[in-house]
Amino acid sequence: SRSLKDFLSIFEFAQAHDCDLICLKTDIDTTSPYKNLITKILMVFAEFEREMTSQRTSSNAYERSKRGLANGGLTPLGYRRNKTKKGYLLIEKKEAGIVEDIFNTYLKEKSITKTTEIIRSKNNGADFSLKISKSRIYSILTNKAYIGIREINKKDKNKREEVFAVWDAIIDKKIFLKVEKLLQANKEKFHPRKSNRYNYLLSGLFTCGKCGEKLQGKSAYSSINKKHYYYSHKHTCQNNGINRIDAEETHNLVFDWLKDISKNGDRFKELQEQGKSRIDKRIKFLKRSLKELVEDQVRIEKEKEMMVAELVRAKSDVVKDTIENTIIKLDTEQKENEGKISYLEYEIEELNKIFENEKNLFNEYSERLKNILNKNTPNLKDQLKETISYIRLEENDIKIALSGVNRKGLVSAMFCSSPPARLELATGWLTATCSTN
Repeated sequence: SRSLKDFLSIFEFAQAHDCDLICLKTDIDTTSPYKNLITKILMVFAEFEREMTSQRTSSNAYERSKRGLANGGLTPLGYRRNKTKKGYLLIEKKEAGIVEDIFNTYLKEKSITKTTEIIRSKNNGADFSLKISKSRIYSILTNKAYIGIREINKKDKNKREEVFAVWDAIIDKKIFLKVEKLLQANKEKFHPRKSNRYNYLLSGLFTCGKCGEKLQGKSAYSSINKKHYYYSHKHTCQNNGINRIDAEETHNLVFDWLKDISKNGDRFKELQEQGKSRIDKRIKFLKRSLKELVEDQVRIEKEKEMMVAELVRAKSDVVKDTIENTIIKLDTEQKENEGKISYLEYEIEELNKIFENEKNLFNEYSERLKNILNKNTPNLKDQLKETISYIRLEENDIKIALSGVNRKGLVSAMFCSSPPARLELATGWLTATCSTN
């Protein structure tokens, strides 16, 4: 696994049964404290490489999209991929005619259901007719690729972008806008948005501490027909955790704690001191790891010098080849260590910056929390997501992780805390817990 969390879970399971992990194909070996340390460092870098690969892939896909090129996925009906130019689409005349017919039929019938039936009957027997459905017709009618527009982050309203595509349009822009206007009118007429819709402010932030599943907003009626709102598992918790919690009580609990923190500088400092202690321990651990890597570099350098001396004295070609291969392996190991050293130095520097910028931390947090506590603030849910890293429902309490002020970097640079009650350390900068009873 390239997940440190998964590896540690397997490692703890093995240790609980008096077993060690040894992998013949990699450097995983937990039979001694030193090898155990090296294994954990390797797993940290494996996870880091996985995240970097994911980031590079996302960045490349985004840059291609900005240039109007198509990425992977299904090719829109009416187009086929250009085999000589990657990212370009060519018009498939027969299918393009079907797309035009879909737009014209909808403008005439003003109904997706009727449009679906007509298009299906016209193309009965064709491969396309097997895939005709109301959802697909709606998807075609709302796809701006047909007017030569490349949509980026279509599902995220805050990050959505549009650029000119590199392919030709099938539908005239005026027709597309007429269809768009008609779809909106039908939506408002037949599916009006209820003004009393409940706002689950913490959705996307709330997870179960037992199984890790994200809790989603749900509602249910009581025996007296009163509607109640909850943050709940999709079904039930697989690890016998709490299945659901009242949404209104949770909101009050979180906001009361945020209010207390925004006003109580002493309490904030108490949490801050806990966080500093945790970061200090993390820095000491990283420095020990750094020292061991530096010592390992010295050892490798000495071994290389010995190998070079033996190579000069060697007369047999077989012996020379063996020594040269050993030197190459030592060079590779040395370069890997250099990369690890650079990363550890970077993380130590980033963690030290937190101490340098902590003077005005309370004032900055206080101002941000005051804006959130004004519940009429626009984009309240987005502001909560910027301030709170996660909320975790435990068996007897709730834990909240506050993101570091003006910091988007290290996950370890966060506050972890919870509404007032007893304080206890957890996996972030600061932690406190509150009873859910």
